[in-house]
Amino acid sequence: MADLGKIMGKIDTILDYIAWRGDIPLLTDGFNDVDALIFTQLSYLDFGGIVPADFSGKITLADAWKKFSSARDFSERKNVGLVINPLSVDLLEAAAKSARFSDVDLSGFVDKFDGGAEEQFCALVFSFDERHFVAFRGTDDTIVGWKEDFNLAFKDKVAAQVDAAGYLSSFLDEERAHGEIFVGGHSKGGNLAIFSVSELSAEKFSRIKRIYNFDGPGFSKEKISSSGFEKLRPLVKSFFPHLSIVGQLFEHFDEFNVVESSGQFLMQHDPFTWAVRGPSFVFKESLDEKSEYFSRTFNGWLEKIQDGKREQFVDAVFSVIGATKNGSLSALHADSLRSSAAMLVAFKALDDDTRKAVAQIAGEFIKEAGKNLSQGKGLKSV
Repeated sequence: MADLGKIMGKIDTILDYIAWRGDIPLLTDGFNDVDALIFTQLSYLDFGGIVPADFSGKITLADAWKKFSSARDFSERKNVGLVINPLSVDLLEAAAKSARFSDVDLSGFVDKFDGGAEEQFCALVFSFDERHFVAFRGTDDTIVGWKEDFNLAFKDKVAAQVDAAGYLSSFLDEERAHGEIFVGGHSKGGNLAIFSVSELSAEKFSRIKRIYNFDGPGFSKEKISSSGFEKLRPLVKSFFPHLSIVGQLFEHFDEFNVVESSGQFLMQHDPFTWAVRGPSFVFKESLDEKSEYFSRTFNGWLEKIQDGKREQFVDAVFSVIGATKNGSLSALHADSLRSSAAMLVAFKALDDDTRKAVAQIAGEFIKEAGKNLSQGKGLKSV
């Protein structure tokens, strides 16, 4: 199928992978990187009231789909918002009806949202053949979720990271948590996966087989080079689309894989645009120059800003967004005219010092971008 898709000028995706590989059970042909991405993408769906919240209960993927698709609030559940691909529902159906995934057990579904603590956190466990994949959801459609991502710029740890560490540790306390343990996530979920393992005791850490990071933001230079993180290096397997933006935020280990994507610019973050061939991805030799330019510009700019200024900048930007009274990107987009007017009024209402600080920090970013261009490290057109 992959070769035919290439001849026809179309790349195969994770949906094509299930159509091609779906009749081969995981027990027959082992777990691979594409399977891992599918589990992380399924974590974006609302399994509340379907997948047990505790680790001792479980439901098969086939039965989870039946309950999901027949739920009275199905129309709300399938509405995944502006930033998550609605094909995620089709992915769930295809996986549930395949021999490869239908008998996979789901458990431990936790979906937490706390506006006061600026936290958006969700996780669940996929279990198969005495192997377990702990999946952490990435950033969803909520403004709070995006604010928490930006908090990574100045906080040593955010609330979702703390909960991810506790979640993984609690699962490893379970009697059934034996065999191979995989941990992973897409976007912020990849960051949570890495952080959660870094916080484990030595005994629990020894039980982790692999950490999957699919285009997730990184960490500070200090944290990524610390002894607590250096021990993770052999376990972490990172994948970035060739034009990665989200994955180039902050610092990563030097070792990573670059995946071909059919998406345009930011849309390459969407796993449904990633090219699959057989049981693997289609790889590129290096990141696109636009990714490298963004990484140098953003991380170089961030390094020059003191933590206090970072916090002031992030809080000011999101206070302006919050003035719209919209809780999600979907609502913000749907109400764009009124939202734009409300944000303009809110920006003008900032006190003089804050407004000047925002302008100054934004100006520093433009300077950093210009410096990279003038030193020949940029692009002919960005």
